[in-house]
Amino acid sequence: MIGERLKEQRIKNNVRQQDLAVAIGVQTSMISRYETNRDNPSDKIKVSIARFLGVSIDYLLGLIDEPVSYYNQEQFIIMADIPMSDERLLLLEFIAYLKCRRECRGKNICHGSCEEI
Repeated sequence: MIGERLKEQRIKNNVRQQDLAVAIGVQTSMISRYETNRDNPSDKIKVSIARFLGVSIDYLLGLIDEPVSYYNQEQFIIMADIPMSDERLLLLEFIAYLKCRRECRGKNICHGSCEEI
């Protein structure tokens, strides 16, 4: 999983393998090996990759599907402070609505479920 997400984010950010390699202190061939899952980066390298690409390690590992910023994870801290209640459920519904809206905007068509949320 990390290979696919690494390559996807590197290309999305217009970063060459060579530039990423220099930034995280490995040889260019290692980036290719990481992207094709022939080699697994150390935890230290994973942190460097996440910082450089501006995504969370959880995203790189496939634990979450949103490329949450490495630097701005304030929304998780806020959620952790809200006990399970009507307010928290309302907030989760609103987040689901926003995600649906973003997906529909990208396709220029709504599949109708945004209004149901």
